[in-house]
This record gives sequence, C-alpha cells and structure tokens, in this order.
Amino acid sequence: MKTICIRLFLITLSIITFSCSGEDGMDGVDGVDGVNGGDNGLGILALSGDITNEEAAQIVAEGFGTNTHTVLITNTSNLTVLDLSPISSLVNLEVLDNENLQNLSLSNLESTAQNIIIRNNPTLERIDFQNLNTVSGSLSISSNALLSSINLSNLVSASGVFFSQHPLLENLSLPLLAKISGNLNISNHENLINLELGIVELGVLSISRNDKLSAINLPTLESVLGMGISNNVMLESISLPILETVSSGGTSNLNFIGNTNLTTIDISNLTTIDNVSIVRNSNLTAFNADILTTANTIRIERNAKLIAASFPNLESVSRIDILQNEALTSFNFDSLALLNVGLAITENSALTALSFPLLRSIGDDNRVNFLIRSNSSITSISFPSLAIFGDNSSGTIDIRESSLETVDFNQLATISNFTIISNTLANINVSSLTDFNALVFNRLSTTAIDSIITRLVSISPAITGKTISIVGTASAQALIDIETLRANGNTVTIRG
Repeated sequence: MKTICIRLFLITLSIITFSCSGEDGMDGVDGVDGVNGGDNGLGILALSGDITNEEAAQIVAEGFGTNTHTVLITNTSNLTVLDLSPISSLVNLEVLDNENLQNLSLSNLESTAQNIIIRNNPTLERIDFQNLNTVSGSLSISSNALLSSINLSNLVSASGVFFSQHPLLENLSLPLLAKISGNLNISNHENLINLELGIVELGVLSISRNDKLSAINLPTLESVLGMGISNNVMLESISLPILETVSSGGTSNLNFIGNTNLTTIDISNLTTIDNVSIVRNSNLTAFNADILTTANTIRIERNAKLIAASFPNLESVSRIDILQNEALTSFNFDSLALLNVGLAITENSALTALSFPLLRSIGDDNRVNFLIRSNSSITSISFPSLAIFGDNSSGTIDIRESSLETVDFNQLATISNFTIISNTLANINVSSLTDFNALVFNRLSTTAIDSIITRLVSISPAITGKTISIVGTASAQALIDIETLRANGNTVTIRG
C-alpha cells in the first residue's frame, strides 16, 4: 500500500510540475488557463521505477510539449509497451535497463540533435524508427537480448552508429544512410544473416563476430578512414567494388582478420591505403589489389590456404611483412620502387622464389629492417635494382634460408652488415658492392667464394677495417686474395 501511494504521489507531482508554471499560463487554443498556453511541456521527460503502461501513457500525454528535449526511460520494472508516436524531434533519447519493456514505438520521430541510446532492455523485441531521418550525434543500440526487429528504413544521416549483442537479430538494413562522419560498428550478432548498407562515405567501419553472416557487400562505399572486418566465422565474401581510399594521413587500417571461411575479397578499385592486414583467414586462397599504387604498411600473416598475393601496381610502401602463409607460392610487387622502413618475409614454406625487380631504395634512416628467414623452399632471391639501403652506417640485410641457391644484389654498393646463412648457395651477385662493415656468408660454393673475394680485392681504393666471414672451400687464387685483404687491415675468416 505504501509503494502504491508513493508511486501515485510521484505521478501526481510530475503532472503538477508540467501542468503549472510559476505564473498563470496564457490562454491556450482551448481557452483553458495553462494548457497549450505559456507552459509547453517538460524539458526532460523521465519514466522509471515500477511505472505501469497506463501511467506512462498519461505522463507522456500530459508532459510532452514543444519544450521537451530529452526522454529518459530507465530502470522500469512494469512497463511493457511504450508509444511515443507524438514525438517528432528530440535532443536526446535514452532507453536503458528496462526489465519488461517489449515494444518501443517512435514512429514519428524524425531527428535528434544529439544521441539515441537503447541498451540492456532484456525483453525488448522491436524498435520502430520508421521516420527517423537524422541523428546529429550517435545512434547506439546494444545488449537487448530478445530484439529481432529494427526499423531504420529512412535514416539518412548520423555521426556514429553502433549495433551490438542482439542474438535474435537476423536482418539489419540501413538502405539510405549514405554518410557517417564517425564510426559504424556492427558486432556480436549470433544470427545476423542479412546486412544491407547504402553507405558511401564514413569514418571507421567495424564488422565483427557476426556468426552467421556469409557476405558483406558494400556496393556504394567510396571512401573510409578505417575498416576492420574480423572473426565472422561463416563469412565467405567481402565486396567493396568501388572503394577508392582507406586513408587518414598514414594511420588508418584496413583489416581482414580471423574470418575462417572467407574465400573472396574484392577491392578492385582501391588506389590508396594506409595500412592493410590480411591475417588468419584460413580459407582465403588469393588476395589481389590490382590498381593499388600507394600504401603505408602491408601485413599478410597466417592465411593457411593463401596461394597468391598480388600488388602489381604498388609503387611505394613503408613496410611489408609476409609471415607464416604455408601455401603461398607467389606474390607480385613488380612495380615497387620505394620501401621506406623495411621488409620481413618468414616461414612461408611453399614459396620458391622472391623477386622485387624494380625496387631501388629501402629506407631513409636507421630504422630499416630487412629479414628473409625460414622459407624452406626458396631457391632464388633477387633484388637486381636495389642501390640504396637506408642509413648505410647501420643498415642490415639478414637472409637465412636452407634451400637458397642464387642471390642477386648486383646494384647494391653500400651496406653496413650483410648476412646470408645457407648450406646450398651456389651463386651470389654483389658486383657493385664497395662499402660495408661486415659480411657473413655461410655456406658458399667455391665458385661463389671466388666471385666475392675477386670483387672485394678489386675495390679501389682498397678496403680496410672490414670484417669478412665465409664458410666454404676457397680456391687457391681466392686464398691468395684473402691474404691481400688481410694485409690491407681487414679481418677475414674462412672455414671449410
């Protein structure tokens, strides 16, 4: 009885608050003092506690007016249905932690000046925003366990949009939403099957952990500041056919990570990208960026069935990492001329040859890293145009391959440290090498040793203060030349 009385008192107080002003209201259209007159509703309309459907309807009917800018529906226990159809515009709307709310209708809401937040309403089944056109802030709908229907068919503009944790939601459609200045996030939907997005331009797109989503098709997307599509276990295809740029000054990411059924990625119109990561997509067999010309970093890692990766028109990039792709047999960087920071190619067991035919410069400071290691089938490594290697006082090339037979660095003149570890190396071309700190070659054929020693002893003026370590059998002439190198002040070690 006490609870009922308190509730009735609060309701009465609310009604009195928005029915009376500090002075007599002006006559309204019905001639009644204070109604449709000087008092035009509460600024903040709040529903909470054990309010019933009928009580809520009465408060909305009597409390809503032109002054109403915010609606708060929070922590109700008896409210099951709420019709807010009289409302056409707001500043903020929050619907939070309502235990039994099943149906929320704002069928005439057209705009909000700031945010809409609908979160943690465990019995909410449907949301009707059929006339919502503009959300100047963010639209966030999350953690509504029974939500199966969201109507946003006329939404055109929003600063940010977030959908997450709706296990029963199967369809999500935003056909008219063309531009989002901030983020679009769609995540953690166990049964989402169909996703329709008419987006043209946005900040950052994130689509993750949607367990039954089999296709992502964004036929109108032209530019984005960043994108992450990850851990969608049934996803088979990603289509971004007219996407041109993924960039915000070098820091944006295009990430395709952990989509275990993914077989196809279409980025056929992409020309500019900051950073791209293709990681742990275990059924992806090919990745092609055929017209991409500029990138910051490229990372291709642990894609178990990836056979080929192609970047045929890429001209400059800061860093390339190609790691642990056990089926990879080829990649194409045939137009690459400039690599700013470094290169790492490791543990790609099916890769037999590695070639960067036009690469002429790697790095511009001492951050340069160059590592080719543990690619057990590689027999040939070729950098025939490479002439400049970072800060030459500290740059290092490190190659360690068990099957390597041929190495070509015939334009490289200056390097600080150059290491090749291989038991099968027969030919090494360093015919332009004139300046270095240390060379370590293990193991070389007699022919290869002769070639290197002949090159080193012919350098003019004669080199001095260098460290040279070679494993292999030298010819008689090479042994004579080695003594000449030692006499000139170099440390030369040769072991059979």
